[in-house]
Amino acid sequence: MKIKIIHIGSFLIFILILIVPITHSIGNTKLSSFQSVPYTSVRLNNSVFNLIENNIEITTPHQEVNSNENIISMIEQLDEIMVLEYIENLTSFGPRVTSTTACFDAGKYIYNEFEEMGLEVRYQNWSSHSYDGSNIEATLYGLNSSSDEIYIICGHYDSVSSSPGADDNGAGTTAVLSAAYILSQYQFNHTIKFVTFSGEEQGLYGSKAYAEEAVQHNDNIIVAINMDMMGYADENDDKVKVYYADSFEWIMDLTMDVNQQYMQYIDMLAIPSGTTGRSDHVSFWNNGYNAIFFFEYDVNPYYHTHGDTIEHMSIPYATHVSKLSLAVLATLSEQTSNTPPKIPESPSGPTNGKSNTKYTYSTRSTDAHSQEIYYLWDWGDGTNTEWIGPYASSALCESSHNWTEKGEYQIRVKARDATGYESDWSESLSITMPKQGNLFHISFLFKRLLNNILS
Repeated sequence: MKIKIIHIGSFLIFILILIVPITHSIGNTKLSSFQSVPYTSVRLNNSVFNLIENNIEITTPHQEVNSNENIISMIEQLDEIMVLEYIENLTSFGPRVTSTTACFDAGKYIYNEFEEMGLEVRYQNWSSHSYDGSNIEATLYGLNSSSDEIYIICGHYDSVSSSPGADDNGAGTTAVLSAAYILSQYQFNHTIKFVTFSGEEQGLYGSKAYAEEAVQHNDNIIVAINMDMMGYADENDDKVKVYYADSFEWIMDLTMDVNQQYMQYIDMLAIPSGTTGRSDHVSFWNNGYNAIFFFEYDVNPYYHTHGDTIEHMSIPYATHVSKLSLAVLATLSEQTSNTPPKIPESPSGPTNGKSNTKYTYSTRSTDAHSQEIYYLWDWGDGTNTEWIGPYASSALCESSHNWTEKGEYQIRVKARDATGYESDWSESLSITMPKQGNLFHISFLFKRLLNNILS
């Protein structure tokens, strides 16, 4: 679906956001009351507003949301035991203040967890305003090699010095880890990145470095789902606030559709809550990327205090919010059941010839996910090529062989995609090698000459 963002009212709203301090209500508390955090350097820059001002046409990937049995299974796997275990492990490091040993140790723990899941993991180190930190990124590559789309779930793992950081933001980091653990067992058309940031409490330093690097690499990030403080509930234990940029309203619509489709498994209601500049999603906005922000409906009264502990959290609430974000991510990334390439065409080439002479044969296969393809040729004489490639889907594959002995042979070939899924063998091509080459003729002439001498 394509939309043109030219609405004058939206433009005025964004201008007001630039001028007026953000005072969106969260429950009965206003975000402007959270002034204990040094966010003076955090602002929404002009990248989002330029989309309106310049009448840029934006292509949105909003798709129809249909129930998917695999996504239901993913949702059900994310349980309170998993959530509690991750939060206990994270809070065991004590306050995870950026640039401290505790924060680096927590980052190492996250790195190791990602690595054990079989994901490709890296540190992104950054320095800003006398702070040094590391973001941890784990990647689950999409199967569709023609897609460069990237979907992110993220949250910060650092905390303030006065807090063990259970809700802020052990809860969000746990949502990222839980999603990674479950989704790594499945396959998707598009690439998913699971990212945790440090430096959030000092001014979004980690996410700023990450988003800026993404721009430099021309990464096609479609959506970043930011999880921050979504583990506390009081009276509203069935609602979660979701913040989004008006210029990308489609992601809020999709979130609501996913919420409705899987409501019986999630038991949580997403509440569209407008725009706020209070967490790492802003770094994506400031660099022209779309992002949404999941935030608890009732603000934790122990926020940024020594009382931000597991005992003052609602583990069931954190679990239900995590289920919703996981379902949104899996839907966006298009969960798919991988299939191997099609059985290759029967080999094409000469059907008879001389031994000790090289002959060339060809075949081709296609892959439903446009992955690159490898081929294994069986020459029928007890030898094969091993896997050769890669070749683009539908591209011609040629291979050559010579046979050293007279006989009839059956040539066949099979295909394999980049993830290791193999096709069955192709139909065989029958060939005949009636001649044995120069060695045979020399032997025949020698025997004939010997017979003549003896006779």
